Amino acid sequence: MLKKLVSMYVIYVVYFLGIGMTSSGIVLMPFNFIRYSTVLLFGLLLFTAGSYINEFVIDKKQISVSKVLKLIFSSLGLAIGIGMISGGIAHFKEAPIYVSYLIPSGIVISLLSFTVKNEYSLTGKEAIVLIFGSMIISAIIFTGLYHMATNYLESPDAKKGGDIFMNH
Repeated sequence: MLKKLVSMYVIYVVYFLGIGMTSSGIVLMPFNFIRYSTVLLFGLLLFTAGSYINEFVIDKKQISVSKVLKLIFSSLGLAIGIGMISGGIAHFKEAPIYVSYLIPSGIVISLLSFTVKNEYSLTGKEAIVLIFGSMIISAIIFTGLYHMATNYLESPDAKKGGDIFMNH
């Protein structure tokens, strides 16, 4: 039992560290491209490695080239999408217009990647409802965030550059 506990804990640390690094990398990349692209890359590698270990080492699922590729690409999409959402929420003040695009896009990307990664078999009608429903919800969220972003940028607080870039 101890071996399972430790191995599952390590997988969770790898997953969440991967997501955290992906979030930071995505949202902060415009401020320092090389540094945050590196953080993003390592976050994606960690999340993908965690997915691979969980699926094929711990759960001992059948390995094939197509399954590994599907897992890699869906894990990358899931990490990027969730990173866009969480990084966008955390850093709205630093880049409000950028974030207004990140969060809704992240919802669509992560939902579709989650669907593929977990092999949900949808009927044609269900797939259409999922795709268009997520796009409509994302468009509504984008509209609200973009409106908030433009209002924020016109406020005196915007000149400070957000919490992490405040001039002291």
